[in-house]
Amino acid sequence: MKPTTFLVSALAAVASAAPTATAEKRTQVDLGSFNNFGFANQDLQYLLAINNFDLQAFAQLSAFNNLNIGGFQSLFSNNVFDLNSLLQLQQIALLSQLGSLGVFGNFDLSSLQLNVFDLGLINGISGFDVSSLIDQSLVPQIQTIIQQTQISTVVL
Repeated sequence: MKPTTFLVSALAAVASAAPTATAEKRTQVDLGSFNNFGFANQDLQYLLAINNFDLQAFAQLSAFNNLNIGGFQSLFSNNVFDLNSLLQLQQIALLSQLGSLGVFGNFDLSSLQLNVFDLGLINGISGFDVSSLIDQSLVPQIQTIIQQTQISTVVL
């Protein structure tokens, strides 16, 4: 047996025998200030509906892993659909997927810096109204999809 195989086997045995810590709520999340994790903007709500993001996992990262989600508050409460909103939604989607997989475990995410994507000299495009590209004849279909999709309530 190679030394590395022996070492990995020994570490695996120790890791599997180690007691697991129970998740302890670290911070309080005010769901109301986040519009109860429902988007005020119809287009963002539509993207939530068709992509089925796990906002429960996102909220749990805040409550149990100290993830600072304060920078996302305006995404839920403002009726804006611009490039910044899409970038923030992508961050939420990635964090929720990783959180629901348990990747973060008991890691303290308080030092994780979010919303620091700097567009530099072309920062003017960040406020581009993406909703201006959506054909208004699609709005009734978008509303129907939102209404037909069961969006999970976030509970902490």
